[in-house]
Amino acid sequence: MTKSLWQSYEDRATLLNRLVKHQTVTNTEGELTFPSFIKQLLLQLTYFQTNKSHIQMVQTEDDKEAVVAFYKAHTSTKTITLISHYDTVSVDDYGYFSAEAFDSDALTALFKQNDSYLNEQAIKDLNDDTYLFGRGTMDMKAGLMLHLSLIERASLEAWDVNLILVTVPDEEVNSSGMRKAIETIAELKERYQLDFQLHLNSEPTFQQAGSDEKHYTYSGSIGKIMPGVLCYGKETHVGNPLEGLSSNFMMSYITQAIEYNIAFKEHFEDEATPVPVSLVTRDKKSTYDVQTPFRTIGLFNMFLFKKTPDELFRQFIDNVIRAIERCESDWLTILEEEDIQFDTKINVLTYNQLKQYAIKQHGEKYVNQQIDEAIQHTQALHMQSVNVVDALMQLCRNIAPAVVTFFATPYYPAVNASYDARVEDTIAIVHHTLRNQFNRESQRIHYFNGISDSSYLKFDGNIEQMATYSQNAPNFNQTYTIPFESMQKVSAPTLLCGPIGKDAHKVSERLHKQSAFEELPIVLEQIIKSFIDET
Repeated sequence: MTKSLWQSYEDRATLLNRLVKHQTVTNTEGELTFPSFIKQLLLQLTYFQTNKSHIQMVQTEDDKEAVVAFYKAHTSTKTITLISHYDTVSVDDYGYFSAEAFDSDALTALFKQNDSYLNEQAIKDLNDDTYLFGRGTMDMKAGLMLHLSLIERASLEAWDVNLILVTVPDEEVNSSGMRKAIETIAELKERYQLDFQLHLNSEPTFQQAGSDEKHYTYSGSIGKIMPGVLCYGKETHVGNPLEGLSSNFMMSYITQAIEYNIAFKEHFEDEATPVPVSLVTRDKKSTYDVQTPFRTIGLFNMFLFKKTPDELFRQFIDNVIRAIERCESDWLTILEEEDIQFDTKINVLTYNQLKQYAIKQHGEKYVNQQIDEAIQHTQALHMQSVNVVDALMQLCRNIAPAVVTFFATPYYPAVNASYDARVEDTIAIVHHTLRNQFNRESQRIHYFNGISDSSYLKFDGNIEQMATYSQNAPNFNQTYTIPFESMQKVSAPTLLCGPIGKDAHKVSERLHKQSAFEELPIVLEQIIKSFIDET
């Protein structure tokens, strides 16, 4: 029998350390070279040495690569995907320790010498030696490690179930990896007539408290959408401020109306979406001078459970309108006290309304040229929407002062497989295995609130619901696409089941060693085998 590579506690720990040491911060060189490293690891397995074509390197829209490795069953069409992402957030927060952030041993040694970066619970976990510290240990190279170990075991023991290992770049920014990998998964389904049973994502658990060491499974993943506004006021010299209208003044009312507004929260049983927060608020002045700001942008992070983009956008616009009504009222009061006339109303309109108005004024061909130029000259996807709206407002200055509402990318649809019979059975297997073999309690949560690529694996809506989004996201179906047709083809129940971790995106990011190297390998094996054992 072929000697195994990643089937012991020690071998899995060594593998994870190798994965972590290969730095893969999003949009860096390491993210580009990592797929080749994964391919070489897979080619150490006899199965892939014999079936090299079953490893595909999938090119993304931003010239990165996702890895899709297909283990084909002997007879069964039942298929489970193993989903992970390999990119990480940056390490600027590690300060003087940033050079060691990807080396768990070196970082642990530094933390033991100087634990000022850590809170009380992290210091306890460090001294107890129960956690592995370092960027990417929990989020989420541990998940990839588990999947490599799992697919090796399946190939060694010739499991009669199809497994598709999918590890992607860019999850931390725009999910270009998963949005492209979906198309490859759909092609595999059609070519081999695969029957998708489950999409298994091994994102780490998000602990509910610092000392919490319960395990969590997630039968859904929260949706994320980013509505924005461009406030277009009237410029003036700061010496004559009341002759214009500051766009920052306008934006301040909108920010107060939207940020932390609990009216946007959704509820599902005892769970709720986080409140909205502003991700970007700034004026568009590129230099300092004494002209008042007249163009200010705001982008707001919104979470979804069941709301459609149309429902969310309507609620967002209503709140913007009420905010601008208050702004206008206060502004007119100030002008009246200063005995200054101001007859113009502040217009509130959507991007789609602005575009149609611009076309009437300047013609469709010219407007489309302006849109294309604004997109082509902007690299960051989320800023493409901003710059398109700005370009069209500059064509239509006659409607200022105005506030334009729109969507900036990316968009993550919410998914929920709660109470699907097969998912409920699978969750029961997880709970039973952890309790009986490791005396660890596990709890189901309906929505993973860390945002995940599982959003693109189960299609819960219909394409028609996307009309409002597509009409008001300026770069949609140009530089940014969501492959809804492929999503429909591969749609299946999703489950997020990974190792225990703490403090994602923090200096104290860490992974529970026993959970990752001993418990979850058995849990995931039990999940997969439950599909094989079915008659």
